Amino acid sequence: MSADIDLTHRPKTYFHPLKLENYLLSKVKGAVMRKKLAALFEAGRHDEARHLLADAAFSEADRKTLESIHPMFMGGNYLPDTEDGEIEIARISIRSTTSDVTSVYARLEDGVIHYRVVDEYGGDTLQGRAETTTTAPMTLGELADFFLTAWPLISLLEMNFEDDLNSALRFFSADSEFYPDFDRLCRQRVREHFPEPAIGDECPFCGHFNSPPRTDDHCEHAVACDRDGEVEPLAAGKVFVAALHDLADLVDSAAKGSPLQAMLEAQARRSPERQELIDCACLPLEEALETLASAEAGEGWSTRDPVGSSGHTICVSDPADLDHLASECRAILAACAFEIRTKADAGAPLEARRPDARTEWKLVASGFWHEDVYHSGHVAYHLANPQPGAWVMEARERKAVLDGVTEEDVEEGCLNDDQIQAMWGQTLEEAQGAEYRRIVAWTEGVDPTWTAEEMAAVLYRAVCEDGGKEITEHDDLDGLLEV
Repeated sequence: MSADIDLTHRPKTYFHPLKLENYLLSKVKGAVMRKKLAALFEAGRHDEARHLLADAAFSEADRKTLESIHPMFMGGNYLPDTEDGEIEIARISIRSTTSDVTSVYARLEDGVIHYRVVDEYGGDTLQGRAETTTTAPMTLGELADFFLTAWPLISLLEMNFEDDLNSALRFFSADSEFYPDFDRLCRQRVREHFPEPAIGDECPFCGHFNSPPRTDDHCEHAVACDRDGEVEPLAAGKVFVAALHDLADLVDSAAKGSPLQAMLEAQARRSPERQELIDCACLPLEEALETLASAEAGEGWSTRDPVGSSGHTICVSDPADLDHLASECRAILAACAFEIRTKADAGAPLEARRPDARTEWKLVASGFWHEDVYHSGHVAYHLANPQPGAWVMEARERKAVLDGVTEEDVEEGCLNDDQIQAMWGQTLEEAQGAEYRRIVAWTEGVDPTWTAEEMAAVLYRAVCEDGGKEITEHDDLDGLLEV
């Protein structure tokens, strides 16, 4: 484990300009409020974050009211305020009744960095040296030594949990914008201190005791528990399996409708990861986990049967990988969530969706369609993108029955009944040049990352699915559609 953590990692500086989101988060001391804001920022829900920020600086009366609802809202609120130029560089939160937070603050003065460890009890929980200085930012190892000496995390865990390593690891979380491996290092040091379990299965990733499979005895990498063949998702596994089930519903629907199938094919081409997710969507959870190459299939799972147990845990090297895959599932669903119109609604004919004359049309495909002896012709499909997220497909048809007919054929009366009908009331030149144009498909609200080639395939399949003319003999012309 230690080989994966670089104890010599040293940030270039603590005092570079922060992204606005990080700066705003750094000004919120409350642990619950900070996590909520971070989740809103990550999800792009900025309006909600703005309203929450407006309430983040609660008045003393409001804060007391919130804390009266549940003590967890106290966590972090009683940390000392930062001084001018001082910032928080790391914090450890514990799952006590009041969700207490301990932090390290740093400020730069005359080229020297001044550090102090602060708690919510005026320093009463601190035992070691709580202040120090350096001329350069600390390494990860130095920060951990300083923090865990000033505030005795391991002693606190030992006092509360004795030799229960799993409960101890669940009791705290460590965070730092400047030291990404700070939480992992803290957990490693806790594991090194606690005795090894006498029996059971060790997780190959963290050495964590993870059996027998009980919900209160899983390692931090467990994403599912298999009890006698019944797989129960846990933690990140629950989020992933929910997203995978939604994707499975889409895959099942796509098997019955070619436009949806075209949408999924387009998403699969976006990345091997999305291809694998689509392929695995209808598999049972454990099979899906073991099949996904992006989750290190064959190497990234621990499914060994513990001694004396009728089940096992399913672990991944990093549960955050499953959160990422769940996000990819949701991204596929969102990208395919648009409705295609191939028939007029009451009072809203498709022709009303025709864009103005300045819009550029691109050839999708052209060629001959043929249903039977009496029904055939030539059609060319064109695609336009009149505004972001909106696409329109047009069919341009002509009377192919007159192809190859000459004026001499007309004069000599060599036309058949279909050709005569096609020329009725027109000269041969007019009849051969006549083209019937109509809008045959329209959609809006499409993810702007969709390309013209992808939309051409989707809309063409939608038109054919709804009884439109399918090209059976393609012209030798370059169009958007692969033939």
